[in-house]
Amino acid sequence: MRRKTILMLTIALSAFVFSMTASAQQRFVGYLTGAQEVPANNSTARGVCTLILNSTETQMTVNCTYSGLSSPANMGHIHENGPIGVNGPVRFPFTGVTGTSNTIGPFTFNPTPAQIADLRAKRWYFNIHSANFPGGEIRGQVKLVTQPFDFDGDGRTDIRVFRPSANGFFTLNSVNNSVSFNSFVSAGGTINSASDDYDGDGRGDLVAFFTQGTARLWRILQTSTNTVREIQWGLTTDQILPADYDGDGKTDIAVYRRSDGIWYIIRSSDNQTQGEIFGLGPNDFGMVGDFDKDGKNDLTTNRGTVNGIAWFTRRSSDGVVQTVLWGGPPAGQSDFIFPQAQIDVDGDGRQDHMIQRDPNGATTTGAEVTYYIRRSSDGQPFVLQWGLDTDARLFGDYDGDGKTDFVARRTVNGLYVWYIYQSSNGQGRAVTFGAAGDLFVEEPELENPVEVF
Repeated sequence: MRRKTILMLTIALSAFVFSMTASAQQRFVGYLTGAQEVPANNSTARGVCTLILNSTETQMTVNCTYSGLSSPANMGHIHENGPIGVNGPVRFPFTGVTGTSNTIGPFTFNPTPAQIADLRAKRWYFNIHSANFPGGEIRGQVKLVTQPFDFDGDGRTDIRVFRPSANGFFTLNSVNNSVSFNSFVSAGGTINSASDDYDGDGRGDLVAFFTQGTARLWRILQTSTNTVREIQWGLTTDQILPADYDGDGKTDIAVYRRSDGIWYIIRSSDNQTQGEIFGLGPNDFGMVGDFDKDGKNDLTTNRGTVNGIAWFTRRSSDGVVQTVLWGGPPAGQSDFIFPQAQIDVDGDGRQDHMIQRDPNGATTTGAEVTYYIRRSSDGQPFVLQWGLDTDARLFGDYDGDGKTDFVARRTVNGLYVWYIYQSSNGQGRAVTFGAAGDLFVEEPELENPVEVF
């Protein structure tokens, strides 16, 4: 159900400057499997490679771990000009690639600006070759660690539902169009299908939330070990805003308490807790996003003012508070924000500012809605009319080009249909998935927008 909150004009801002970084860097990851090879193979081997890009985008450092190869490895590379499902030539070779299981690196390379553009467009992939598979036994597309809803690790957003009759999740895997089942969850929990990678293996982890009095219990199924992590963190009234706040490539457990403007975070890098004041209490909504492209989530709040919707971001790269006005509807209409949405329509690695405008205000009527996005690359608007105000709104990279796609999901003849606007070609694609009685499983604050005006 849509939550309505009219925000009031407030101009004061208090913040404790914390954890500024002098060397901004972004992290990329690849989850390597035989299913991603072209053609695909049935190898049960797995691997994870990480790539750290420096702030000037002139140097990168790569490390890889692999295990379970069918025969000893004999080569490893980064390939370029190889979008998902396409083979490309070798660009950066690895050394010391031996054994059926190994950890290799660090390797240092110096890419060109054109190569970085291909990297961000997901046209690179890691590849480990073996004697049995000379063309490559396991492959992993290189992607930013913040890739949303990628449960099979191929660099594309996957579609998932929860089926109460089976007490589990069904996922349509983009890597090979197969359907997988996972029974993780138990009675009494709030079902969520996280867009976050808490263990850094390049795949999204499952999360369920439980209420314990006024507190919230997080239950996380970590895909790297298939083990469950439980922690009580935050109140049931807090905003759920997990993201990578410490820049280690793993999602941190985090909430924003609007009543007092405090962020409560558990850093995955050292398992230490931190509380930071940034916001004006109940007048602000917390947001996720890396607005300065340094590999860390920036503390961001959003409020309505007489001059429009104000976005306040304390950049983690230098501690400077940046203010952007974006949104503010004409009379009779309403603007909405999506606190958990990761939006990058220009593919530059920065979070873009986005609102959705409903011509009928807070009234849900089935009217068409319009998205207004401020591109971070040039500050220019990108405008898209897509879906109805009765649809669930979702965002991800469903076509694997490194840019955000928009989804209007609705029920048609008792089944869920994802209407996807693909950034790669500007065309729509409809996907029907699930069975009658299935439930939505994305984060409530992502699926249900917050009304600002």
